[in-house]
Amino acid sequence: MRNSIKLLSIWGVVFSMFLFVSCNSDDDSTDNPSGSTINIEEAKLSNFPLFGISAKSINIIDPEIVDNKEVKYGEIKITVSRETSLDKISALITSEELNLSKFSVSPGNDIQLSFEDEKIQVYTISSTVGDKEELLHYNVSIIKEAPPVEPETLKITDFTFEKSKNPDLPNDITISRTIEESGRDILYVFVPLGTNFKDLVPTIAYDGAKLFYTQDSSTLPDDITTEFPTTDTSIDFEYPKSFILLVRNDNDFRTTQVIVDVINPIRIEQASITTPDVTEGTTGNFTGVTKWINQGNHPIVYQKATTYENDEPSTPTRVITARRVLPPVRLNPGESADVNVRVNPTRAYPENTYKTTAVFYSRIQFHQGVDDLLEPAKLSITSKIIK
Repeated sequence: MRNSIKLLSIWGVVFSMFLFVSCNSDDDSTDNPSGSTINIEEAKLSNFPLFGISAKSINIIDPEIVDNKEVKYGEIKITVSRETSLDKISALITSEELNLSKFSVSPGNDIQLSFEDEKIQVYTISSTVGDKEELLHYNVSIIKEAPPVEPETLKITDFTFEKSKNPDLPNDITISRTIEESGRDILYVFVPLGTNFKDLVPTIAYDGAKLFYTQDSSTLPDDITTEFPTTDTSIDFEYPKSFILLVRNDNDFRTTQVIVDVINPIRIEQASITTPDVTEGTTGNFTGVTKWINQGNHPIVYQKATTYENDEPSTPTRVITARRVLPPVRLNPGESADVNVRVNPTRAYPENTYKTTAVFYSRIQFHQGVDDLLEPAKLSITSKIIK
């Protein structure tokens, strides 16, 4: 009986130890996740910040996962400012982007990489426990943001009378000046004196979708619908005809007026004159001593007061003055008007022959922006004062 009790006690101890070991074995299994299956969905990156760089945009395409296995790498495309260097860039992955207690990323935050020349770097997400197997991958690329898109210029970029298309010209004639005004541009093209304004072939380059034109200055922009020919076309530029171009795209348009003229619009019919003699102490008024003629292609008006040069002899006050007569409003192409001369000596000026050169300045009406390009006309005047 005593042996039976003793045997039962021994088996009780053995059974208790077996239960203790079994329990400890269960506890160890719970604390070691390497024995369990990892859900790799949890290893996806939620963001990809960069150290010291504020990205303009970050686009993440997750890896493709089938049956808890990666079948296709993910992609991360990052756009940074144009001023950012794409060399020596490191990531800044924190627990906000990845559960770092379960997963790690390689290259780590302490590794600097180059993304220049559209280089792609592969970042790997691995398990931090067990055999630390690679779970997910991301192809990471970084590019600079595109420069801002400039609005379409909508303008005439070149306007030329090529000699090859205009054989009467001595050489190619290009734009002398462009003036930009509110809502339109004005191109000035000066051709040699004697050019036939009725028959000129322009070569035009422009920025815009289409080029239209009209020769009616009263046409509204929306009504300019004649497309400028792509083949060489002779245009009549002779006043009063206008030549207006319109460059258009889908949303906007801009007009350009083309002025074709000569730089020397004034001609003096008789460039050197001698007035009748003037008696000392009297005034000589001589009308119509010669004429000034508009030999240009547009109406002209006075630009500024007449100046004088080559005075002989030099006197404290002016002895000889000249004045052009301007018809009402303007002098049209081909028209002429008188030039009057006044000789007004005083008793201080003795009997002598006096000379001067009057310099006449003119302006293309409504086009003061090219005053400095126009050549003046000169009239040499000789007057004799007698007793």
